[in-house]
Formats: sequence, C-alpha cells, structure tokens
Amino acid sequence: MKTTVLFIIISIFSLTSYSQSQKDSLNKVVRERVKNIKEDQSDNPYYTKKEKEDEYLNENNIFQALAKPSQNSDLANFFKIHLEKKLLKKIDFTSIKDSYLYDNFSNSKYNYTIRLTFELSKTGKATNCRINTGDKELDRKVIEVFKKFPLEKLGLKESDKSGKISVQLFAKEDKEVVIKASQFVVIDAPPVVKDCQDLQMYWQLNKCLYDKLHQYILQNISLKILNSQELRGEIIFSPRFTINKEGKITHVNSIAPNKIIKDEIDRVILSFNEIIKPGKRNNVPKDTYCETYKTITIENLK
Repeated sequence: MKTTVLFIIISIFSLTSYSQSQKDSLNKVVRERVKNIKEDQSDNPYYTKKEKEDEYLNENNIFQALAKPSQNSDLANFFKIHLEKKLLKKIDFTSIKDSYLYDNFSNSKYNYTIRLTFELSKTGKATNCRINTGDKELDRKVIEVFKKFPLEKLGLKESDKSGKISVQLFAKEDKEVVIKASQFVVIDAPPVVKDCQDLQMYWQLNKCLYDKLHQYILQNISLKILNSQELRGEIIFSPRFTINKEGKITHVNSIAPNKIIKDEIDRVILSFNEIIKPGKRNNVPKDTYCETYKTITIENLK
C-alpha cells in the first residue's frame, strides 16, 4: 500500500534579485491577488459597517490631536512654495472615497483629508513614501516635493526609524481643497515579536513579525485537516487579526479557500504567543490591525 505524505510550501515573494521589469510584472501579479482577496471579504468582512466607521472616526480623532494640522505649519508653507496651487484641483476625493478602504462608508463620516506616509532609511532620508490623491501623476509630484523638505523640521529622532511616519498634507474645507499640513508627525511602531527586538528599521520589524507568524503556521497547522480537504496546488490565504494594547492576539478572522481551512488557520494564529511588545502610536500602546497574504502549495509526495 502506498503511503501519501502531504507536502506544504509557503511561498514568500522577494523582489531583491529581480530586474525592474521583473519587479513590475511580479507586483502586477501581487496586486491582482490582493484584489481577489479583498473581493472575498464581501462574504467575510473583518469589521461590521458600524465597527469600521467607529474605528475610522476614533483613529482620525487621535491623529488630528497628535498632528495638529495647520495651513501655516512649516510643512504647509513649504508646499505652498513648491507645489503649484492649480495642481490641487487634480485631487479627486471621489476616487479615494470609492476605494475598498471606504466601501459602504457614510459620506458624512469621511473627513476629506489626505496623508502621506513614509519611513526613514538608514541614512535618515524619507523612503517608501505613499500617498493617494486620486491622481497618480499628482501622487508622484507630491512625493517629489516632500522629499525636498528638511526632515529636521519635523523633529524626527534616530529611534523613529522603527515606525511608519504619517503627516497630513491636504484637506477639503468649505468645498475647497487647501494645503493644511501637520505640525507634528504621527509615528506608528509595529508590534515586536520574540527574536526580532534587536531590529531597528520599520520594514525589518514588520517583515519579522509576519515571517515568524507564517513559520509558526507552517509548523503547527494540521496536515490531517488540510489533507481531508483534498486541495492540491497553490492556495491563497489572508491572515487577519488584531494585536491589542497588551500584546495579545484577538479578533482573528482570516480569509481562506473554505471555512474548515479558515478555522484551522485562525486556531493556529490565536495560539501564537511570541509577541513581546504591542504596537505603539507616538510611544503609546495601541490596538494594531494586521493583515497579509501568503500562498501555500500543497502537493502529494508518494
């Protein structure tokens, strides 16, 4: 009698050794997969509509209190000089509002502001800058201008390299888009897991968290359950969970090919107990929503 062994590989994408054209091609595949996963959320939402709106309002209130955006901040005055005012007309709040982030979101709750996020490189420069103005050409221009801004005016420290940094740049007031930029930065540091605490860069800490989690899933997922589903080849799953202020995993609600696999992935994630520090916003512990996606290739080895 032949013995069948279930063989599992978790595929992790690394773009380091690829050419730019290969990176663009792989990124296209990644975006398409993420899009498909987002569409699957319609049957398995992480938040109810009310929870999503409440979370958004709470986060925005905290951000505004910390960032204290002003039309006369150093950052705002810099953009008034270096960004043509007519370009503000290209900001498309309708396009932003129609994205999956605000699906079924009440217009009255949306605050019509735009933030830019970035990280600090090892040399203290702004890197991995991201913004959504609803116009890709304008996004590139805004990032180009921001990279010329002297970051010392934001009061950043060496330790801030471990966080994702956010600043508000624009707001809609009295039906007019204006430059209303942060006076202070808001820094979100990711949760820290065991054996990752000596890392200093945000991307390293974030990657280490998800790498450790997926290694744990691979080591602890039930092969018997996976085998019983008779799924072979590549499957995609999306772990979704919250790490609370105490560093505990809560509200696990992953996306997977079926409920049996989802429940098994959720079970394993809930038992992951290697988190030693919760996420923080400006050094204050906070709840951190975590979401990623991975592929598992399941094959029979006879």
